[in-house]
Amino acid sequence: MAFTGQDGVLVWQKVAKALLGANPANQAAFRDLKNYMTTQGQNPLLQFSPYTATQATVNNGTDLLGGAGTLYGWYGKARRTTGTTASFQAIHDAADNSATTTTVDTAKINAVGQSFSVIHPTGFALATGATISAATAVGGATESAAADATDGFVIFGA
Repeated sequence: MAFTGQDGVLVWQKVAKALLGANPANQAAFRDLKNYMTTQGQNPLLQFSPYTATQATVNNGTDLLGGAGTLYGWYGKARRTTGTTASFQAIHDAADNSATTTTVDTAKINAVGQSFSVIHPTGFALATGATISAATAVGGATESAAADATDGFVIFGA
């Protein structure tokens, strides 16, 4: 798997659909990213990569990109329905999550209904891949349970 770009219009339609019913602050964050990228960010080809908590909790995570690319945005919403066990969602610039030095972004989830948005308006260059993972500690080697992780999506560029 490698970067598979498509016209931003199609990607932004997928983002809008994925954020239906989401926290208005998350909706606004991606609306602002879209406005910036389509007016001042040269409207690049983009890739919408949805992920599930199950993918994030696979041993060593799941590479959503499979090569070099640019990270623009990440959204996650807690899957949990009960509990307060912390789970650290992360994106790694690597084919897996085995090295803490490859972590690009981390978000902690520990309650029902939590969500987050991470935005890189000018993009964050990824040299190797974009592995999504959920661990029981920051940079930890023990994967979280899927019930403690997030479902969401990531937006990539070339």
